[in-house]
Amino acid sequence: MKVHPTFALVVLWVMYQWGVTAQAGIAGVIFGTLVLLAVFACVLLHELAHALVAIQHGLRVRDITLLPIGGVARVEHSLLSPKSEAIIALAGPAMNIAIALVLTPLVAIVVAIRHLDHPVSILLYASELSPAGFILYLWIANLLLAAFNLIPAFPMDGGRVLRAALSRYRGKDEATRVAVLIGYVFAVLLTVGGLLVGDYLMPLVSIFIVVAAQMEANFVRMESAMRRLPVGQFALWEAGGIRPDAPLAHAVNGGPRDVAVTRDGVVVGMLWRHDLLRHLNGAHRDLFVRDIMDRRFNAVEVSDSVYDVHLWLATSSRPAVPVVENGIYRGIFTGERLAHVYEHLDRHNFRWQRNLIGVLHRLRLAWR
Repeated sequence: MKVHPTFALVVLWVMYQWGVTAQAGIAGVIFGTLVLLAVFACVLLHELAHALVAIQHGLRVRDITLLPIGGVARVEHSLLSPKSEAIIALAGPAMNIAIALVLTPLVAIVVAIRHLDHPVSILLYASELSPAGFILYLWIANLLLAAFNLIPAFPMDGGRVLRAALSRYRGKDEATRVAVLIGYVFAVLLTVGGLLVGDYLMPLVSIFIVVAAQMEANFVRMESAMRRLPVGQFALWEAGGIRPDAPLAHAVNGGPRDVAVTRDGVVVGMLWRHDLLRHLNGAHRDLFVRDIMDRRFNAVEVSDSVYDVHLWLATSSRPAVPVVENGIYRGIFTGERLAHVYEHLDRHNFRWQRNLIGVLHRLRLAWR
């Protein structure tokens, strides 16, 4: 788990809200801090629910980061069925509802003892600096977290559920555009509502919604573009590779690099640059290529999409992949070759996606 540096802004807001605005002094600051920690513990459980369900669907979770506006579970991006995407998205709000249900008996006791017979009185009592107020506040917070995340607009979980439902009939691209558009509308309404009631935190949240929704739209459009590009178009084409029975010294001629090992035109292994560097102390003159070549490799066809190959590079520990045509070696595609993909996307009005692709490749990101 990581805590983003901007989380300090929330701490300052708590100190002001509970200590100054509520005129509760140091007691209010302490109480507000406890409430903050409890609420973000619930946010963490929300993200853990996403992560655990994602793992059950075969995805790998990188980490969870707490932000001022909530949490983000960084999960490998992968092709998901609409049903799987919806299940993963619903796991977070379901966790908040479960927490609220666990707290409900305690809430019922507080309501009965304090004779709180109206929803407004429950809301007002939740701000009281007491254990009962703490329970009510946490209960309300989890209900609001579930409701907010179920709004059918990106980047909320409800937006992913909506996209999953629409993608069955309209495709992922159009479904994403609809969910993003609703996200924009919701952000405008949230901003207007915040200005009307004098809550300036709501416009800040709306900015996050717009930025996150646009990033999702950009990512999906970039993904579609990369799926249409064959990897053979950007592979570094070369003749033959190197034989497994060749002296290792032949592989270092011209400098260490990732090299495909072939026999009669068929790839039988890969010779990695970092393995060659370990043998540049002179010992390589007594070795053959077969002695250090990696027999665990993944060859791709020239017609495979750049996006699929990019995902494989990002999720594996391999720096390159051999490219074959009908089983015969033709060339190699490396992480560095992605630069040529960027240039191609630039020429087709995808300049704004270049930095995003680079970030995703370096972070090896699979789902936001």
